[in-house]
Amino acid sequence: MNRMPRNGQNIDADTPNRKTCLDCSAYLPASNDEATEFGICLNEDAFEPFVEELLNGPIPDSCRALVEQMKFEGETHPICANFQQIESIEIEDSTFLGQRLRDLAEKGKLTPEAVEAAIFEDRVMHIDWKTQPVDQYTCQLERGIPEERDKAISSLGALIALENLEAFQALLRFLASLPPPTTLSEVHLKSRILHQLGFVKSKEAVVPYLMEELGRTKSDNTTRQWILEILQFLGRCPLQVIKEPLEQMLADGRFSFRLKRRILNLISDSSSEI
Repeated sequence: MNRMPRNGQNIDADTPNRKTCLDCSAYLPASNDEATEFGICLNEDAFEPFVEELLNGPIPDSCRALVEQMKFEGETHPICANFQQIESIEIEDSTFLGQRLRDLAEKGKLTPEAVEAAIFEDRVMHIDWKTQPVDQYTCQLERGIPEERDKAISSLGALIALENLEAFQALLRFLASLPPPTTLSEVHLKSRILHQLGFVKSKEAVVPYLMEELGRTKSDNTTRQWILEILQFLGRCPLQVIKEPLEQMLADGRFSFRLKRRILNLISDSSSEI
């Protein structure tokens, strides 16, 4: 088991119980760039003007000479009357985080930044993406700012791929709320959204919307690309789900001869390329 103080210095479990300056919350490593056995004591009066800078970032040039002058070996230096035990957390070696920290320690790369990155990676791995809230993305879609909207579409698509049902429903609702396209930019927007919806495992869940969209979209030079995108998506759906509604559409004569042929090919073999 690793004992990991919150300032990023590692204390191995085999270290004797004797306290040293390395165990004190006022001890700070003398270098941010590499592992070092030397450090300084922030309780020293000489460091008082620099404490905030020292705690919030790399050692500033203004006190680098002072650090070099007053550094000492923390693991062997005895504690003083101002000693305050550093707060620590225990991490099992068998966990991803424990293994990652031990690997960093063995390579001499156990810096505060590396520890923070390892903790962040561990937290990401333990997020339940299937239940991750999507409210912030829904708001971005509704605000209508193109840059925010596009980022939200991509983020929701990623969550859909991770089987987040709420993300799928939110993106499908947004697509269904858009009117039939009349410009190429509107066609491209709808196509991007449909691409993200394509990450859902049960693609037949999109079929009712697509059938409705086919019924209300007039076929012309502008919308032809969008209609083909719809048919390509339907080609990846189970034949028994798409065959009957498409046959009904063929019967009412709404499609051009070329689109009719594409649809006939589609319902005769749902794996056909559109």
